[in-house]
Amino acid sequence: MATPKPSLKTLEILAHKDKHSFLVPTKRINDGDDVTFFLASKAYADIMTFIFQLNASMFPRRVKGIGRDPDSESVKEWKLHDPEMAFPPAVQNLAKLLEILGAIIEEAPPDPGPRRFGNVSFRKWYDVVRERISGLLDQYLPSEILQPSSTAKVSAKAELEGYLIGSFGSSQRLDYGTGHELSFLAFLGCLWKLDVFPEMENGAQERAIVLGVIEPYLQLIRRLILTYTLEPAGSHGVWGLDDHSFLPYIFGSAQLSPAISSPSDIAMEGSLLDAPDPADVAKAIVVQRERHRNMYFSAIGFIYDVKKGPFWEHSPILFDISGVKAGWAKINK
Repeated sequence: MATPKPSLKTLEILAHKDKHSFLVPTKRINDGDDVTFFLASKAYADIMTFIFQLNASMFPRRVKGIGRDPDSESVKEWKLHDPEMAFPPAVQNLAKLLEILGAIIEEAPPDPGPRRFGNVSFRKWYDVVRERISGLLDQYLPSEILQPSSTAKVSAKAELEGYLIGSFGSSQRLDYGTGHELSFLAFLGCLWKLDVFPEMENGAQERAIVLGVIEPYLQLIRRLILTYTLEPAGSHGVWGLDDHSFLPYIFGSAQLSPAISSPSDIAMEGSLLDAPDPADVAKAIVVQRERHRNMYFSAIGFIYDVKKGPFWEHSPILFDISGVKAGWAKINK
């Protein structure tokens, strides 16, 4: 008898929010010992669980019973800007919040003076956001999760605000990097644990978060980087995967992997039928075509927007990955 495959573990929702001790986020990792401690922490386990959840939701799905034949099977893939995607109100509200933050750029146009590094007007944008973020959270998040309990020293709102503010880069250093991206993931993970997102079947809940919140966030960040010429934060230069992002490569490679029936069926190799070849990231014309429907190619397209020269020269790690012969599922793994 075949052994049933284990179901995907999901991020636990807080059972007693009123008894939970919230904290304002602070920098905790300063040296190697702190990294070792972090890798053994519940925070790290929660982050990885949440990433695995979101990742599994982005694999194409085998769908049965489409059309006249109830036994027929088709494949549903998840593309950017898919008109068939339905987003629950919680996701729509977060997308509106991000849209408002993007509109604040018009209030803080870039300084026209010549400068080598980041544009100082980013500090003005950041200050306006910090000033308004509390009211925006009140407007776009459920009031029941923001109300502090009578015994709590720190409210859930204060913790959420810290993660969200920390996800747009540093106004002091005028830079942005993957640590800021991770802060936004922590913000969404906190919302999940606070039971903000409605329960949905077959990964639809997580998929809505990726396509309806994370992708708009990435678009806002790319706009901030271009508008204010933000420096990469903590980058390893050409020897890093990407100066700014990591998540779109995870979810974008999942989009192009073989279709599954459930999260327990995730393949370790292969690609979706008709998916672009991994080597196509070095072909600008293919990148331009695919960047509007896939997160991986959207991130590659942004690299083309900000860097010049041969792809293998300015992005050697991504170029090495493009040589993987076992398909997008292997890249995702």
